[in-house]
Amino acid sequence: MRKVITTITLCSIIFSTSLVYGQNKQVDLEKKLTENRNSQLRLDEQIIELNSKIIEVEEKILSTNGEISKLDLQINEIKSEINELENNIQNNKDKLSKRIKVINSNYSMSYIKILLNSSSISDFFNNVYIVKQIVKQDKEVLTELDENKQEIEDKKSQIENKKVEQEELKLLLEIDNESLNNDKIELEKLKSELEKEENELESEIEKIAAQSVVNGESQVISSGSWPVPGHSRISSPYGYRIHPIFNTKKMHTGIDIPAPTGTPTVSIDSGKVIFAGTKGGYGKTVMIQHDDGKVTLYAHNSALTVSVGQRVKKGQVVAKIGSTGNSTGPHLHFEVRINGKHVNPVPYIK
Repeated sequence: MRKVITTITLCSIIFSTSLVYGQNKQVDLEKKLTENRNSQLRLDEQIIELNSKIIEVEEKILSTNGEISKLDLQINEIKSEINELENNIQNNKDKLSKRIKVINSNYSMSYIKILLNSSSISDFFNNVYIVKQIVKQDKEVLTELDENKQEIEDKKSQIENKKVEQEELKLLLEIDNESLNNDKIELEKLKSELEKEENELESEIEKIAAQSVVNGESQVISSGSWPVPGHSRISSPYGYRIHPIFNTKKMHTGIDIPAPTGTPTVSIDSGKVIFAGTKGGYGKTVMIQHDDGKVTLYAHNSALTVSVGQRVKKGQVVAKIGSTGNSTGPHLHFEVRINGKHVNPVPYIK
């Protein structure tokens, strides 16, 4: 008899020690998981900020390309103007050259003709003056054309300088863009590593939680406020959605957290069980009135581990994940109600 009592006592001590060890380990893992998720949130914020900066820089690059294209058009237009002026200058030079050549080569004859054709000496001098004025006018036209050409070439030079400035700005923007994209790649790589670590931590927590359920149906297995330890994905958020079964737009009064059948569901806070049973489309459901007044609802379970009137602690197992009621697969439908009205539950479990 003593041997039997001693054996039972030893088994009890070993069970308690392993249970405490398991709970302590789970607390550490949940702490790491929380830190991991917080780090991921910070990385997400940084990635969003980088994306915003990248979009801003890319818009500036597009704008700069637009400015460069406009300047190219202006340069081409000015080149056309310069070519046209050069042709005019050349044509006027040719005319003046011919005129001067005719005057020089036929100077005597010209003057004799003018003299012979002149009705008087004063008429003769008038004709000579006209010839000289024509030559003078040709020279003035050439001078004006040269000045116009110089002015346009100066304008062209200014625009080309602006184009160089825009191309330098574009180069700097492209360097910034490359740097931002490299930073984003590094952050996404780091986030990927954190996601991998998160999955590993969730897997360990799930194993400990499953073992805790085997050892005791209503053990406290979590120190956090998340209702499904080891499973953090929300498959359907709070708010209006197309119902997966009825295919109609309907208010989704809670959040859905998918997990394998039998996974433990825990109370997010201490309180008293006010409902434990089947509740229409919710299937097997637990409702808990918490000490601060809020009510939480845990639906679609495969089994319930608490009863009405029972006091539960934060992190205590109250049900096991299932797919009862109107459900398309194993998951927890979780709600928070304040003064009888459903609210977004996410702020209460983060």
